[in-house]
Amino acid sequence: MSGKGVVVIGTDTDAGKTMVSAALVMGLRDAGVATGYLKPLASDCAVTPEGLLSPDVALVHRLAGLTEPLASLNPVCLRAPLSPLAAAREEGVELALAASAASCREFLAGQEFGVIEGVGGLLVPIAPGATFLDLAVDLGLPVVVAARPGLGTINHSLLTLEALKGAGLAVLGFVFSHTHPADPGDPSIKDNHALIVEYSGTPFLGALPYLGPPDELSGPALLESVRQNLDLAPLLALAR
Repeated sequence: MSGKGVVVIGTDTDAGKTMVSAALVMGLRDAGVATGYLKPLASDCAVTPEGLLSPDVALVHRLAGLTEPLASLNPVCLRAPLSPLAAAREEGVELALAASAASCREFLAGQEFGVIEGVGGLLVPIAPGATFLDLAVDLGLPVVVAARPGLGTINHSLLTLEALKGAGLAVLGFVFSHTHPADPGDPSIKDNHALIVEYSGTPFLGALPYLGPPDELSGPALLESVRQNLDLAPLLALAR
């Protein structure tokens, strides 16, 4: 396919895909790689005077200082806080895997490098008979997995990694994203990443610490965190 890029896939909803996506866009740009962003499908979108708006897309747009119209970064925006297919059925919207793949290809064709953010978890339904895994396979891009750092993440992460690799997709690594303050009572956090590496053989690219509520987070703070905490070498090798 034309264009270079990576797909960010979460182990579940609220696993930190949006923060990881923003971090990758900002980190790659900081390293001199012109990088764009797309979220082909989103649900739980807000009704605004300008139309439906994904809070995830708006956050990446603000943090990374993107200049494109928000609507161009999110071709399918649905209101209900459901899987894309369930939300679309509730709202009378027809979804098709081919349409989502086409929007991704069009995006990539205009980028030096693109970061495509997933929706929900890997097997969330995005069209009749299709999950986000089907879209990832159709695109054939390498993947970065965003995961929670705490208790339960080993199972979710290993299942996601196994499904990705079983589908023949290259996985560049996984990133932990602290979407909430770290739980001092969770002793698993210090060892979870090492066990995922041990059992999957997938590189650990680092962990983004909790930097505050999304509406209070600044782009410079996230960029500094990327510089200190993430290993972008596999992505830079892919982009250059």
